[in-house]
Amino acid sequence: MRFQLLRLVIWPKDPQFAPRVVEFTPGVVNVITGGSRTGKSAIIPIIDYCLASSDCFVPIDTIRDNALWYGVVVQTDSEEMLLARCVSTGNKVSNAFFVLRASAVSIPPAIGEANETLDGVKNILNTISSVPYFSLEGDENQRGYQARLGFRDLMALVFQSQDIVANQNILFYKTHAHVHRERLRNWFPFILGAETIEILQARQRLQEVEQKLKRLSRELEKAKAHSLSWMNNMVGHLRVAVEYGLLDEKITETATSEDLLLAAKRILENVPDHTNTDADDVRGSNDEFARLETEENGLSTEIALVKKRLSTLDRLKGSFTDYGNAVRRRVDRLHISQRLEDISKGSNSCPACGSAEHPRSKSELRKIGNAFRAYEGESKLLEEIPTSFSREEDGLKVELGSLLEAKKAHQGRYDILLARDTKAQEEFQRRKNMFFFLGHLKASLETFESLGDGGEFHDEVSLLQSESERLNRIVDRGGVTKRLKAATVRIAQRMLYHLKTLDVEGKYREVAPRFDVEDLNISVLSTDDSWHYLAEVGSASNWVSFHLALFCSLQEHFIGQAVSSVPSFVIFDQPSQVYFPKVRRGREEEEDDHKYEDEDVQAVKKMFRTLADSIIGTDGAWQAIVLDHADGSIYSDIDGVHEVEEWRRGEKLIPEEWYEEKK
Repeated sequence: MRFQLLRLVIWPKDPQFAPRVVEFTPGVVNVITGGSRTGKSAIIPIIDYCLASSDCFVPIDTIRDNALWYGVVVQTDSEEMLLARCVSTGNKVSNAFFVLRASAVSIPPAIGEANETLDGVKNILNTISSVPYFSLEGDENQRGYQARLGFRDLMALVFQSQDIVANQNILFYKTHAHVHRERLRNWFPFILGAETIEILQARQRLQEVEQKLKRLSRELEKAKAHSLSWMNNMVGHLRVAVEYGLLDEKITETATSEDLLLAAKRILENVPDHTNTDADDVRGSNDEFARLETEENGLSTEIALVKKRLSTLDRLKGSFTDYGNAVRRRVDRLHISQRLEDISKGSNSCPACGSAEHPRSKSELRKIGNAFRAYEGESKLLEEIPTSFSREEDGLKVELGSLLEAKKAHQGRYDILLARDTKAQEEFQRRKNMFFFLGHLKASLETFESLGDGGEFHDEVSLLQSESERLNRIVDRGGVTKRLKAATVRIAQRMLYHLKTLDVEGKYREVAPRFDVEDLNISVLSTDDSWHYLAEVGSASNWVSFHLALFCSLQEHFIGQAVSSVPSFVIFDQPSQVYFPKVRRGREEEEDDHKYEDEDVQAVKKMFRTLADSIIGTDGAWQAIVLDHADGSIYSDIDGVHEVEEWRRGEKLIPEEWYEEKK
C-alpha cells in the first residue's frame, strides 16, 4: 500500500504565528538532524497521535503548551490526505479531528472546527489499508488477541522509537503490551501474504460449519440410538398387534427395519372398530357392544342438534327484544303522528315552506300522520315476544330431557352388560388397551420416520460435510504454513544481504538469521551451531543492525506482495545512539574540536547507505525518516538521502518565538 508522509504540521495557539510545517520527500531517506531537546523524539508520537492512536505520548510542556493542532499530510495511491488532531488536554486524548482529502492538499492557516472523530478516522484508515473487516474467530465485535486487524495494529511495523531501534528484546513498536504483541503475532500470516482475505473468509465460515456439524452429529447419534431402541421394541409391539388381530403375518427377530416399518404402516392404515379376536365366548358380547355404541352415537348426535336449536332460539329471542326496544325508543322520542295532526288543525300555512297557497296541505298532512300512526301501532306488537317462541322452547326442553333420559338408560344397559359378562369386561379392557397401543404405535412410527434413519439431519449433514471439504481446500492450512515459512525465509535472506553492509560481527554475515513470527524475534546461529535469540547476542551495534536489516527486508517484502495493508514508510529515531557519545558531532561540539572515530563514522554511514540502497532498489516504493544527532558530514555524499532540516543553533520543532514572550 502506498502510504508515505509528505508534511508534518503544527498549528500554534497564538494566531499571529503561521503553522510550523516540516516537509518530507517520498521515496528517499529523509533525515532530521539536531541536538538534544530540539523535538526530534516527538516526531513519532505526534505522527502516531495524528494516525488515530488511542493514547497520546507527545511530550508535555513546550510541545503541548504551545500547539493547538497537530497534523500530517500523507500520500496514498489516489490522493493526498490531511489528518489533523486537536492537542490533548491533561491525560485525556482529543476526539476532535480535521480531515481534508484532495489530489493536492493545501495547508489551512488555521483550523476552526473539527469535522471528524477518532472512530471516523480509524474507519478511513482501515478502508485505505484494506484490512479485513472481521476477526480471526469470525465475530466482528470481538476484542483481544483474535480481534480484527486494524490500521493501528500496523503501526508496529513503521515506528522504530528510540527505545526500540536498538532493543535486544523487542523488535516492534508497542509490542511490550501483551495484547498488541499477541494480536500482531496472530495476524502475521496475513500481513506477510501467507493468508488472503478469501482464506480468512473461508476459515471464518469453516468455523461456523464445523460448529453446526458437531451439533448435528450429536443429534444424529441420538437418532441412531433411538432407531436401535425402536428396532429392539418394535418386534414385541407387532407381536402384540397379532394378538389383537391387527396383523396376520408373523414377525421374526431377523426382520429388517423396512419390514417393521411397512407392517406398522399397514396396521395404522386399517384400524378396526374393535379387536378382531376369534374367541367364541366374546363374539356375542362384541356384537352387543357394537349395537350399543351405534345407539349411543345416534343419541349423542340428536342431543347435540337439540342443544344447537335451543341456543339459536335464545339468540333469536334476544335479537327480537333488542329490536323492539329500539323501535319503542324512537316512537316515544318522536310522536310524529300526533305532531302532524296538531299541525293540520292549526294554521293554514304550509309547515314545510310557510306558504298559505297550498289548498290541500292539511289533507296531505293527515295522510302522512295516518301512515306514521300505523307504524307506531306496529311497534306495540313488539312489546311482547310472541307465544310461539315459548312453545318452541318448551318443546325443545322436553325433547332434550327425553334424549338425556334415553342416554342414561342406554348407559345403564351398557353397564349391566359389563357387570353380567366377565368376558365382556375383559374384551372392553382389551379394546381400550388396543387403542392405547395404536396411539403409541403411531407416535413411535412418526418419530422413527423423522429421526430413526437420520431423517431431516442426514441431508443437512451431507451438505455441511461437502461445504467443509470445499472450505478446507481453500483454507489449505498446510499451504499457509508453507507460504509463511517461504516468506520468512525470503525475509531472512534479505536480512543477510543487508547485514553484509552493516556494522555486525563477521559471523552474522555468513548465515542468514531466522525471523520467527511466533515469537516475534530473530535467531542467529552461534559458532557451536546452536540457534540463539537476539537477546543472547552481545553488542548494541549488532542489535541496531539487525533492526535496520529486518525493517528494510520487511518493506521490500510488502512491496513485492500483490496486496499489502502495511504503510510504506518507517521512522527510525536515533539509530546511531549506540555509538554515542563518540558520534555526536553537531556544530555545538566543534568548539571542543572532538574528532570522529573513523570506525564509528563508517558504521553510522553504513546505516544510511543500507537504508538508501534498499529504497533505491525498490524504485522509491517506500520511505525512511531518520531522526538523529549525526549530521550531513556523514550522509551528504550518499545517493537517496535527503536532509529535511537541521535543528541546531536555535532551530527546533517548536519555534522559540512561540514561547519566548511567556518566559
